[in-house]
Amino acid sequence: MHGILFDITERRLSEERFRVVVEAAATAMIMVNKKGGIALINKRVENLFGYKRDELIDQPVEMLVPERFRSQHMGYRHDYFGDAQARPMGAGRDLFGRRKDGSEVPIEIGLSPIHTSEGCFVLASIVDISERKQAELEAARQRHALAHLARVATVGELSSSLAHELTHPITAILSNAQAAQRFLNGDDVDLKEVREILNDIVTEDQRAGEVIHRLRSLLKKGEPQKHCDVNLNEVVQDVLKLVRNDLINQHVTADTDLAQNLPSIIGDRVQLKQVLLNLVLNACDAMTNHDSSERQLLIASKLENGTVQLSVTDRGCGIPEKKRDQVFERFFTTKKEGMGLGLSICRSIIDAHEGKIWATNNADCGATFYFSLPVDRRGRKVVIAE
Repeated sequence: MHGILFDITERRLSEERFRVVVEAAATAMIMVNKKGGIALINKRVENLFGYKRDELIDQPVEMLVPERFRSQHMGYRHDYFGDAQARPMGAGRDLFGRRKDGSEVPIEIGLSPIHTSEGCFVLASIVDISERKQAELEAARQRHALAHLARVATVGELSSSLAHELTHPITAILSNAQAAQRFLNGDDVDLKEVREILNDIVTEDQRAGEVIHRLRSLLKKGEPQKHCDVNLNEVVQDVLKLVRNDLINQHVTADTDLAQNLPSIIGDRVQLKQVLLNLVLNACDAMTNHDSSERQLLIASKLENGTVQLSVTDRGCGIPEKKRDQVFERFFTTKKEGMGLGLSICRSIIDAHEGKIWATNNADCGATFYFSLPVDRRGRKVVIAE
């Protein structure tokens, strides 16, 4: 008989040291074999998921995954062992773990391959990010509130213009209604004339209704509309209708150069109106001290490198070079009565739409503010964290 003996003292010591390290880790640690069975956990796993160690060892790791994700997770696990290397799991996706009581917890996971004499394992480091998610939600809530207050302040700036916008159709409705009454009180009623008067009343009523609708849209408070198709050319037209009388009162000529067949983007229409409205009003303010013949505004749109780009160009005094990098910072303002929040909120909104916003001085005079947003591609996830 022949036999071979191996001294496995060092291996046992190494395995014991590894277990001690895993147990002392600051995060929940789970080691899983190729079949998905749980081979090792530490105490933090028990605290996070609510199971005792004996309830998890040799059980499929999918028991810690919400049921709606289990089939996908099995595929991910299989793919990982085919190309095992250290990496985070689920980049760009929200991951959740399932506790023993059935509740779910948001988590982040880091994966590392472990090679032993018994084969290849994957060591998962799991972090509970509940507090971080809650803090992000609270920060987003505060940004929503601040953005809404900025919209209210903007409407305050437009109050006289909007009052005129509403007064005109209301006055026309009253005049036409009184004229119709006079016609009907006569002996010889001209029905054709009455019909024309009624048509005028309907038209003016619709005009007033559109003004009110635009105001309600701008002033509404609520969660961002994350997955709405938005055509920026339509946003331009809506904003110009809103500021029409303000442009007239300030003797500003507004022109547009809008690209045809502009693709839509995914986002919040109200927030994007807020961005453009702020840029237009700032452009008007920049030209206040110029002759009325020079107060020209150009809003342009175009498709460039997979993004939709919108620009607002004025013929004002431009941006001082030393301050150009500061214009989007919170509380920075060049206005005597400004709060310095408008452009900061604009940047926050564009960032949340995964876009870019910037400003340049024109070669001759004035400045141009740009923002670009990625074109809508189906299946692409956009999260608005205003």
